[in-house]
Amino acid sequence: MHTDIARLVDLTGRVALITGGSRGLGRAMALGFAKAGASVVVASRKVDACGEVVAEISALGGQGLAAAVRMQEPDEVHALVEAAVARFGRLDIVVNNAATVLDRTLEALTPDTFRGAFDTNLLGPMLLVQAAAPHLAAGGVGSIINISSIAAVRATPTRYLYPPVKSAMLQVTRSLAVHLAPQGIRVNAIMPGTFRTDMVEKAYTAEQLAGTARMTPLGRVAETDEIVGPALFLASDMASFVTGTVLTVDGGATT
Repeated sequence: MHTDIARLVDLTGRVALITGGSRGLGRAMALGFAKAGASVVVASRKVDACGEVVAEISALGGQGLAAAVRMQEPDEVHALVEAAVARFGRLDIVVNNAATVLDRTLEALTPDTFRGAFDTNLLGPMLLVQAAAPHLAAGGVGSIINISSIAAVRATPTRYLYPPVKSAMLQVTRSLAVHLAPQGIRVNAIMPGTFRTDMVEKAYTAEQLAGTARMTPLGRVAETDEIVGPALFLASDMASFVTGTVLTVDGGATT
């Protein structure tokens, strides 16, 4: 058992792959993991934006790899894992953060939009875990973090794509945790509340964001770097006996 607290959060020698890593929560986690010593694969649809994050990682003295991926394309998901292992020789941490926030009301729902949301937000992450699992097991410290949302546990009668798929992500997390435990791979989820990301600031007016802050017990929305502590906990040896858990990070919004 570790007695050195610093070692518990040390990711030196480990390799993390973060989808949706070019901005928002993904960027914050990529930089946070790099500061903890990990080499980081930053993946999203826009490789140039990923490259900017890798440049920030390099400026910190770390190592990174920018990779383009469309999560609805199975071949690209599998190629992403191969690129990570080819570059760094191993893979220890996978963060399924990429998502589309495309949504529809019941009246506007179509089979194509439904399939598109589930392909990107659920099937893609599951295929990534499928491809990554042998490598995660080989290192002996494999950790998967699935990013869900508090929308998964709230009634949202005008949204019939994003909340249901994020709820499904929670069920998949628990099942994967049991399935992969014999291989020494831990699987957990983070359920964030409202964070001050580019996506949120485009979707909310200033008045709506202020209203959300007032309804949150801590009285504010979160800054993106506030996701780093919870993610680092789940990815590191601090959580060596934690699997199948959903960690809610919402300032008390769902209390």
